[in-house]
Amino acid sequence: MARTRAIAVAEQGRVPFRLFEYEHDPGSRSFGLEAAEKLGVDPARVFKTLVVEIDGKAAVAIVPVQAELDLRALGKARR
Repeated sequence: MARTRAIAVAEQGRVPFRLFEYEHDPGSRSFGLEAAEKLGVDPARVFKTLVVEIDGKAAVAIVPVQAELDLRALGKARR
């Protein structure tokens, strides 16, 4: 059984991917930074994909794990 919906979709579509696993700390404040640290990857090479809704429309933002998404700036960029 797939661990996430994204994995299930990739498997169904026969999309090749490589899964990197680590033991998650429930007390961690940043999943992305935790993943980078535990996998020994430079955080500058790790990104998070965020899906938001602005004015009733979906928008996708790809942001470095050490950054936060400014929803106001994203909304202004779409206008």
